Amino acid sequence: MFANEKYLLLLLFIPLLAVLLAFFVRKRKKDLSLLISKANLPVLSNISFNAYKVRNTVLLAGFIFLILALARPQYGHKEVEIERTSSEIVIALDISKSMLAEDIKPSRLEKAKMLISAIIKECEGDKIGIIVFSGISMWQCPMTYDAEAVKMFLQGVNIGSLPFGGTEFSSPINLAVKALDGKPSGSRAMVLITDGEDHDKKTKEAVESAKKAGLKIISVGIGTAQGAPIPEKDSSGRLIKYVTDEKGKTVMSRLDSGLLRTIASETGGKYFEISDNSGVSADIVKELQNLDKDSHGKTKESSKQDRFQIFLFLALIAFLTEFIYPKARH
Repeated sequence: MFANEKYLLLLLFIPLLAVLLAFFVRKRKKDLSLLISKANLPVLSNISFNAYKVRNTVLLAGFIFLILALARPQYGHKEVEIERTSSEIVIALDISKSMLAEDIKPSRLEKAKMLISAIIKECEGDKIGIIVFSGISMWQCPMTYDAEAVKMFLQGVNIGSLPFGGTEFSSPINLAVKALDGKPSGSRAMVLITDGEDHDKKTKEAVESAKKAGLKIISVGIGTAQGAPIPEKDSSGRLIKYVTDEKGKTVMSRLDSGLLRTIASETGGKYFEISDNSGVSADIVKELQNLDKDSHGKTKESSKQDRFQIFLFLALIAFLTEFIYPKARH
């Protein structure tokens, strides 16, 4: 098994190199034949073409061994004891209908998913979980170190997967506090992603609980102050209509950042706003990467044993042999 299999493609150039070396030997032989006849060659010249063949063969072997070393052959296993350190990040994603608004392209929800994907990618090795919420909340993905599992659960996030509409912040905050209770405060954080239209009277109590637990909340407001209507689409993605109020007037959903700023400030976090396609995501990721890393004890990991040293040694021997092997007869 090879760790860098792509380097094995270089072996395709070995036959070409062999042809070139054979060509140069033949050319030298032909040039000498113009000056010295074949019968007199052993008497008038000490050049050994058999020596050229040996040198070229050894040279080709050296390149083959070098390419195999670059490909990093591996066989056998070894166990290594490592100390696992990581941060713990709860991502709470608003999936109320207002997140379908398209003042942020392609939509607030899709932009939020892009942000979460960036967090999963750049915070690899950290423990991550996803809570989805609207009128209630639930774990979409429990806390895990498995980044691929988090990505899979993220793909399944859709508007309407929860039975109650509206937006309530207290439920996801309380879920996060419960999940991270007793962990070192500097190594854990909650990322609250929403357009900020909270309809919850218990948010203040939830924020107090987060403060007592030392849970830092990084709030992310997604949307614009101008707002946009909330589309309703069919299964093929075709627009049917826009959401209207009791009077039949089209509802304009606008970013409400006031409460989100307060939540971040009171819990020692930061507020970020995604109102265009600027690079805010990188700033959010950087904030999470700056969290403390808590020790989770030592674990044993099995890894394949590298054996490239053998082929590298053989390559060096081959090149050295080619260098010192005599060209002439004695």
